[in-house]
Amino acid sequence: MSKTIIELRYLLGTLMLSFGVVGFYVGGLWNWLGTLGFVFVVLLDMALPQDDKPRNSDASGFQNFVLYIQLPFIITLWLMFAQMLSTGLSSGVEIAGAILSLSFLSALGGLPPAHELMHRRDKFARFYCSLYLTIFLLPMNDAGHVRGHHLTVGTSKDSDTPRRGELVYTFAFRSIWGQLMDSLAMERDRLQRHNRPLWVPKGRFFQSVVKLVVWLALWFSIAGVGSLPILIVTIAILYLVLGGFNYTQHYGLIRLPDEPIEPRHSWNQLKPLSRGLSFEISNHSEHHLVPTRFYTDLKPYPDAPQMPSIALCFLAAFVPPIWERYFVRPRLEHWDKHYASDAERALALEANKLAGWD
Repeated sequence: MSKTIIELRYLLGTLMLSFGVVGFYVGGLWNWLGTLGFVFVVLLDMALPQDDKPRNSDASGFQNFVLYIQLPFIITLWLMFAQMLSTGLSSGVEIAGAILSLSFLSALGGLPPAHELMHRRDKFARFYCSLYLTIFLLPMNDAGHVRGHHLTVGTSKDSDTPRRGELVYTFAFRSIWGQLMDSLAMERDRLQRHNRPLWVPKGRFFQSVVKLVVWLALWFSIAGVGSLPILIVTIAILYLVLGGFNYTQHYGLIRLPDEPIEPRHSWNQLKPLSRGLSFEISNHSEHHLVPTRFYTDLKPYPDAPQMPSIALCFLAAFVPPIWERYFVRPRLEHWDKHYASDAERALALEANKLAGWD
């Protein structure tokens, strides 16, 4: 396959966001266009063969550009949604379509580039990441991810590692809350070392509150304060979507706290569209080995633990009987036998009992 086609995959998220903007502009039942686009991507990714080839692309130019371009589309979608609510002319079915499309497209278009940028060393990239996260009302959760999850992954201390038998519906909110608390604790500790309070203007907490106030003031100035209940519902669904994608990365995998992180401690989803939409984060084993590595340089690990399409796993996770029976229990049984160390296998046995698995 030509290099140009491979590069264009990284515009898939932008394309889906464009469809969402068009759907919101036309209005009516077209508000569902973003949701239907997601379903189409799931079906297409399922049909495509596994893609375990390295990208070996230049870490500059276009590869950087696509990480930044999706934020304006997401902001546009949210402001169009606010305008839609302010008119009060849309039916319940149309609002439901807008909420689902907005949640899917915000997660697909915002989480992967924000994740890539939060691992960068330059300040502007991390600041831009915080703007993505501000749309999610989580402007400083990157600290909990970078300095928390990447150190404790696979252990009981990690709020981003789903336990065996844990439902996505509870994990989504537990993981977000855990990262928020970790981020606040890290920022408080950092400032205390310099004898500064949490509210110091140069601190992340103060700056995060300012970003939230500015964003919410802008949104409510268009939607009106009466739209607060709908915003709460939308954010709750968005958090379920965010948690659903996060859920599939480490579900049920186990690591001893003092043991090094190895490729076996992450699920990999090596499908063409999964890799393009996620900016290669579906090469998850390599990402945890070298978190700062540019996404096009991530090496696929076809011999590491594998899951199907990331989008398919997301949908299956919300139907627990299907998720457990056909996706994770057979794969975790294989992981326990062929990947786990003796100590991890003992912990896995205990985890299976707690989950109620034979």
